[in-house]
Amino acid sequence: MRNRGLHDALREFALETAAFLTDEIRAGAELEFDVIDGGHGSGPALYRYQPRTAAFLDARWEELRALPACRRAAEELGAGAAPWLRVNGMRGEQAEPALRAMVDRLYEDATSFGFPEERFERLYEEVESTLFRDAVGARVLAPLAGVRIESDSVDLGGGLSLGVGDCVDAPAEAVWPEGSEDDEPAVLCVFERDVQADDHIPAAEAEERFRGLVTALRLWAPGRIALCAPGWRRSGEGRWGAAAVGGPGTARGEPWTLAADEEEDLRAFLDALGDAPAGGPVGWALGRFEMGCEREHDAEALSDYLLGLRALLDATSEAGEASLALRVAALCAEEGERRAVQRRIEAAVGLEGFLMGSRGSLQDRIGSESPRALVHAMEGHLRALLRDVLCGYLEPDLKSLADDILLETAPEPFALDADPEEEVRVEARDIREEAPEPVQHELEGVTQSADWGWDDPEDYSAPV
Repeated sequence: MRNRGLHDALREFALETAAFLTDEIRAGAELEFDVIDGGHGSGPALYRYQPRTAAFLDARWEELRALPACRRAAEELGAGAAPWLRVNGMRGEQAEPALRAMVDRLYEDATSFGFPEERFERLYEEVESTLFRDAVGARVLAPLAGVRIESDSVDLGGGLSLGVGDCVDAPAEAVWPEGSEDDEPAVLCVFERDVQADDHIPAAEAEERFRGLVTALRLWAPGRIALCAPGWRRSGEGRWGAAAVGGPGTARGEPWTLAADEEEDLRAFLDALGDAPAGGPVGWALGRFEMGCEREHDAEALSDYLLGLRALLDATSEAGEASLALRVAALCAEEGERRAVQRRIEAAVGLEGFLMGSRGSLQDRIGSESPRALVHAMEGHLRALLRDVLCGYLEPDLKSLADDILLETAPEPFALDADPEEEVRVEARDIREEAPEPVQHELEGVTQSADWGWDDPEDYSAPV
């Protein structure tokens, strides 16, 4: 198998197609038949029934092409569909006609629509032999600073992998980057794909994949993770050439190690991030997070992390700034630990003010907190919130979520987003204060009336 990603994408589309068509039959859709006269000459008439499978599929192609797996299959197949279509006597440069032809081939003359496993595998062999008849393997790689892996190589899917430099096919300049202070071979980001002979994988495409991986690794765990330049590429057995991939490789922190038993979890994490939208405040906060990770000094990264938290929690106004610590604590700590987290956020904001040159001593602003520990804590809170949003565990509207948590757990009213000129208090629980139960005054010889007051003695009267 030359391309696992293509195989899996086509198979997933075929499985979803089978499930949809089977549900159609169960719901009452009818597969029509043509009656074919198979007799010859003057002999007896021999009739057979031929299913009109192609017409059945034609009538449902719009629904099939809207299946979630169809888009991914089309992307994996790409422009490579044209050779397979030509070999099978069809036209069309785009992937969709090839997918339509594949469905026709899978269910040719079929009367039921279960997934035909063996027929699919035979069909996929045809696709690969046609698509990759004149193809060669192309590779782009770049050193990855700050990462160690226990395995020699880690397949991350989609042609992307990590590999220890001296265990993969790579030039010596990449395995032992110039200026590296490590005594061990570099870990390499590797992107592989089949291309036509004499072609190369575009450097821009490889760099996009590498930078997406670096972002994911920074979200996965803290550490000194950075992509180094230059990158290297080659096609087939040709010579290695430098590629404009990578960067200066600057970052802070300690090297991070991917244990062998964490590889499957990392692949699942990458899959979850793959479909995550990263626009609006979330995308902006993610950008600030990456800027912070790339700063040379902790003091330079603090504002990046705080700006990311402010964007996620809509705390960019004066009123929102006042409640930033409360909201972060609500989302990032258990109820009994929220006060400590709130104080730490407030100390980090104070440290930021001190670094910006505001008046006052450092001790007055942060107390006994370690400045470095405060920066690392802000990085951890921002990482945790971004991970949960990008993986779909939390909705992007974190402000409302945090406020709901605070309203449900606070024992008494507190202020959120209070206007400095007009204090707005929000009830934490839906409890209304009731007036104390009045005390009935009892006087000898006096009969009470239902409309008496309780405090005025003149409301009392003696019996007549």
